[in-house]
Amino acid sequence: MGDEWLSREHEEFRLGLSRFLDPDAGLSEVREQAGGHEDVVRGLGLVLDVEGGLASILHAEDTPDSATTDSADRAWMSEADVPEALRALPVEQRLAARKDPAIAACVSGELLVRALELLDDLVREEKRLGTGEGFPAPYAQRFADLARDYARARRFALAEPPVLTLSAALNLAAVFARTFEHDLKAARHPGDSAHALTDTLDSAARARDPDRVRAIDLVARALARSLALEAGHRLHLPTADGLVAALLDGTLDDFTDADLTGVNPSDPGLNGIQWSDAGTRWPPGTDIEALRNRSEETAPYSRVYVLGRRPKGTSRAGAGVRV
Repeated sequence: MGDEWLSREHEEFRLGLSRFLDPDAGLSEVREQAGGHEDVVRGLGLVLDVEGGLASILHAEDTPDSATTDSADRAWMSEADVPEALRALPVEQRLAARKDPAIAACVSGELLVRALELLDDLVREEKRLGTGEGFPAPYAQRFADLARDYARARRFALAEPPVLTLSAALNLAAVFARTFEHDLKAARHPGDSAHALTDTLDSAARARDPDRVRAIDLVARALARSLALEAGHRLHLPTADGLVAALLDGTLDDFTDADLTGVNPSDPGLNGIQWSDAGTRWPPGTDIEALRNRSEETAPYSRVYVLGRRPKGTSRAGAGVRV
């Protein structure tokens, strides 16, 4: 009895579906697609050596190439790994990188982009608040951070930045642009775009017209990205992400656990490096006390020093800085 009921209900269900669906036509379409898939597979078989490709892959897995494996591992480097990768570079390469103008251009380009981004945000904020209002604290902090990072990048301290205004932000961006143009020339990089950017920013700073520089930051962003990639390539890094932050943190200057027995301690190119009593190895016969006298201790009793750092109290603003 139950089977008869199920059979009857199933037949009614099928008849109901047939009013809206054409199962035969649908099956025909599926068969045509399946046949087309087979044709595609046959066509690929004529131009591809599937068996040979599989054999090559399996052979590569059986006998891994160490260079390829290293490259694959390095390609996954995260931003957090960049400082360690820089510290792991040979001493000679790190010392050379500290003098490489392309590294300086990479850093100053990033600072310029940040300055232009801040300027763009300030323009929007001024239109929202009105010219008589002060800017919220986060903007002033970004302004101070830029001045601080510029000081770190140029290895001397800027004067304390004033209260943030659009005029001050324009001036700071113009300073960064001049620095960027200088670094590009030192790196022998085509500087036409940077020169135009400098002129535009200087003109805007004099006219106090930030709207004129909002679009030009696209030029700076492309240049900065290009230089960051070039710097990463020179440093044998698989990524440029996090590189500028690591450079600003002084990673290339950290020789507190390095073997410097092959360098001349009197080389002016060592100025700014960080060294320690406990970890840094100098050439035999080096007058360590004289080195201490030429250095500044990073913190009392730390026994970690910065070689050739400017004595306290003599910090100055950079040439042309009007902030």
